[in-house]
Amino acid sequence: MIEYNGKNYVLKYNMKRIEMIESVTNMPTMAELKRTDGMLSLICLKAYIAYAIKEEGDEKFLPPKKGMEIAESLIESNGYFDVCGLVLECLEKDCPFFFQAG
Repeated sequence: MIEYNGKNYVLKYNMKRIEMIESVTNMPTMAELKRTDGMLSLICLKAYIAYAIKEEGDEKFLPPKKGMEIAESLIESNGYFDVCGLVLECLEKDCPFFFQAG
């Protein structure tokens, strides 16, 4: 759960959202995670938030520009490591197909 300006937000990932993020970052999700040992670059971390954030209880995603604003504030107030951990936790929960053993 993310709180920003008195509202609660959640991150929600699905294949379509991941495709959008990969298009913006020019990097496949698993390649980025493997390359960086799970520590997303700052620009990727912001994109993973901006394109997957929605107000709690709402079906619509926020516009990416608003999502970027929230992402930057979240990283500044909570710290990179906590925010990166939150994104990875949500990715693992919403996209288990990435983490299945071969």
